[in-house]
Amino acid sequence: MVAGSAAPRQSAGRRVPYAPGLRFTDDAELPLAASVYSLPSFFFDAVAADAFLSAVRKAAPDRELLVLTDPPLYRGLEPRAAALRLRLLETHGRSYSPWPRDPFSLVRSAEGGVVVVVRPNLQAGREEDAYMGAELVEDLPEDVDRAWGRVTWTEAPVPFHNGQILPAEGSAWITLHSLEPRILALLGISRVPVETFGTAVGIARYVEAAGRAARELSDLWGRPVRFVHPLPAPGRDAAAGSDLLRRIGGGAGYDLDSLVTLLPGRRRPSTALVADVTAGRELLARLPAAEWSALRSGWELAPEGDKLAAAVTAAQHTSRAGQLDAFLDLTAEHLAAEGFRVRRLPLLSIPFELLRDPGGLQGEFLLTWNNVVAETRNGNLRAEGFSSLLPSGDRAALEAFSAAGARLDLFPPLTRSVILNGGYRCASNHVRSANRR
Repeated sequence: MVAGSAAPRQSAGRRVPYAPGLRFTDDAELPLAASVYSLPSFFFDAVAADAFLSAVRKAAPDRELLVLTDPPLYRGLEPRAAALRLRLLETHGRSYSPWPRDPFSLVRSAEGGVVVVVRPNLQAGREEDAYMGAELVEDLPEDVDRAWGRVTWTEAPVPFHNGQILPAEGSAWITLHSLEPRILALLGISRVPVETFGTAVGIARYVEAAGRAARELSDLWGRPVRFVHPLPAPGRDAAAGSDLLRRIGGGAGYDLDSLVTLLPGRRRPSTALVADVTAGRELLARLPAAEWSALRSGWELAPEGDKLAAAVTAAQHTSRAGQLDAFLDLTAEHLAAEGFRVRRLPLLSIPFELLRDPGGLQGEFLLTWNNVVAETRNGNLRAEGFSSLLPSGDRAALEAFSAAGARLDLFPPLTRSVILNGGYRCASNHVRSANRR
């Protein structure tokens, strides 16, 4: 069904001053009532979008599916809108990214209505996304807006990045990197002062600023903020603190939700699924030839046969991969000490240079089974995410989620989004039911 009204709503009239007391409810214990996707035509064609949305609809027959899209893809999806019960929201020419989780949070007011909380810190190259939250408010169909309590929007008083925040166990779990923009602002500097991490004073200064930034984020979320890794303890010798910060630094540049998944346990401890570079190496070592071909065709890689296997295998043994592996081992150890049952999932790094058309991209993208969204419906825990197009890896993920008490549904990937490191959680935002079902 296609959104439309005789008198378009103006988002400016729905903006409200920020006030404490908002409830961040993106917890896996709650069911998903609605999913919001951003599908611009310069990223996806109608065939890829249809395949993805059809899979979501099959897995979630009763959920509201809202799709922000531009005129070309709007026209491409319109013939399927009724059959898939889509709410197509035309973005009128704005060039939004395909990652609606980053620029805003969907929360509840004290009265239970939905509030869009926009982040104040813009991402370089994605400045247009600053308007995406207000666009959603403006374009919502009238019946959805009414059901959600006449949606309003506001701007958060402190920076946040939802890909770096995992709600679980009544807390918001983060890494030191989650707070970097605010830490730098508090210290009045433009980059992380790694040269000072060899001294106790330099370490203490940075960690104290992190503590202040964490308290601000805690005030925003209305719950404790906890770290998925240890932090240097006050009074600890500089060498030990420096080594710990070095290990933490191995996770810099990655979104936390691509590396860690936290799943609630009903009658047992919650589970932390932590990515594992070593497990990724082991996966590649036993990958059948047919799956190497699937990897090449599915992700549009250039090398063939043994050259592809050699190049991808080598990418898992770089210095950067080793540093990430050390960070993930540190995280797994810490979460186990915090009471989580820890299981590991494979992680693969694919260099952009292996793409048929790198288009000037430098670095790598991740094939990860962590970047998922979980919910509990009718007492059953389930998660949804993108397929890796590697059956062996998908099977390993299905088994790990099942062992954690969750069913995992894997959808046809929006490949261009994944190549730019936008996994399923990044590529979706959600309104959850106010109460458990």
